[in-house]
Amino acid sequence: MTTTLVDITRYRGRFFEVLQETERTQTAVMTIAPGQDGGPEETHAGDQVVFVVEGEAIVTVEGTTHQARAGACVLIPAGALHHVRNPGSQPLFFLTVYAPPAY
Repeated sequence: MTTTLVDITRYRGRFFEVLQETERTQTAVMTIAPGQDGGPEETHAGDQVVFVVEGEAIVTVEGTTHQARAGACVLIPAGALHHVRNPGSQPLFFLTVYAPPAY
């Protein structure tokens, strides 16, 4: 993986794509179709940041539900059970940062 500048919009429409990685962090993008989710609830050993670029998301962290639209940022602490769902009528496209890398 490289640590150079990446135009994330080139990856719009891909379900999940790791873009960059260092020893301590990793960036990825994800697109979730309307009415779909990102898979089952999960946890990660490190922190995760979700930044909504387009669309809307329901992000559940440890049972607390957050509505997030374009421009919103959600911090998911290490070990927290979480889930992302697209309740909208348009695709949900977001950037996520894992620290340390998760994938």
